[in-house]
This record gives sequence, structure tokens and C-alpha cells, in this order.
Amino acid sequence: MPAAAATTRRDIAHSGHARRVAVLRCLVASLVVTVLLAGLAVLIFWLVVRPKPIDYAVTRAVVRHFNVTPPPGATVNATFYLTFAARNPNRRVSILYEWVEFRVLYGESAQLALQDAPAFRQPRRNETRLDVRAVARSAPVGEQAARELRHDLAAGEVGVDVRMRARAQFKVAGVRSRHYSLEAFCSPVVVGLSPSAARSFQSVPCDVAIS
Repeated sequence: MPAAAATTRRDIAHSGHARRVAVLRCLVASLVVTVLLAGLAVLIFWLVVRPKPIDYAVTRAVVRHFNVTPPPGATVNATFYLTFAARNPNRRVSILYEWVEFRVLYGESAQLALQDAPAFRQPRRNETRLDVRAVARSAPVGEQAARELRHDLAAGEVGVDVRMRARAQFKVAGVRSRHYSLEAFCSPVVVGLSPSAARSFQSVPCDVAIS
């Protein structure tokens, strides 16, 4: 009897191990099939939609009432009038912008102005132009930035960076994607200070990141 009981226990243990191995193999097979199906879905989506990158550019820039107080405690006052072009070249993808903000920066650390833009929907194969009025009201800047800005003022033009941040969804055939963060960085945006400078402004393309 003891020998028979030991044999039975070994048989039960072997059967349990075999079941665990079979379950593990099923799980691995299911995971592989799921990954393959997901990859196939992405491939089919890409083949059908063929998404193209979104283009952003600053197409117009004017600054008015530009003034820099001397250091220490230097500040900037100015009004930046910007036209920001968003181009969606996709045939099947529209974009829903939930919020948009623009920042006018000088160098790596000086933020001169911040302005929000209204939410909007961008259809397929569309170019939308946003007119932005960003006001710098006693924006603090460091001594080095103040000296450089006063030099720009004397030279008759100022070079700034324009950064756009947005939260958006992509829509394909009535289906919305998850929310994405969009960022466009446009540099350098050289703005002339004379009244006629807007006529000679050259469009500045932006580097785009989506996450």
C-alpha cells in the first residue's frame, strides 16, 4: 500500500505539472496572438489612413511698444502680434484642439509673454491660421538678457522664440484617439521694430513633438 500511495502521489503531481504547463503554453500563445493582431491592426490603420506629419509655422510677426528698462531689476514691455499657421495635410484625420497656449521667449530663461488661444477643430486637409496677441507687461529679465535686448532695440530688430503647446485628439472615421500633447518650437523669429517690418518678414517653420 505505501508503494501504491507513493505512485498515486507521483501521478497526481505529474498530472498537475502537465496542466500547469498546458495553461502556461495557452497563455503564451494567447499573448503572441494578441501582439500579432495588434501589430496587424496598426499596419492596416497605417495603410488605410497613411498619416502625415502636421506642419506649424509663424507666418507673421510684429512687435509694438517695445521697451526695456535698464538693470538691475530690468523688465520688458511689448506687444507681439503673431500669426501662427497650423497645416493638417491628412486626408482622413481631423484634429480637435482642446486648449492652446503660446509663449514668447528670449534666450533660454526669459519668458516675455504668455497667451492662450481658443479651442478649435481642424478639418482634414486644412490650414488654420491663429492670430495671437501676446503682451509683455513688466516681464522680468536678467542683466545679460536686458543688455542683449537693449542692443536689439538699438539695432531695430529682436530675435525671439515662439513655443506653442496644445492638448489635442485625432479623429478618424468618427473614432477619437486618446489625448496627446502637441508642442511646436519656432526659432529664431526675428521681428523688425519699424512699422514696415511686417512686409519683409520671412515665415519661420517649427519643430514639432507629439507625446
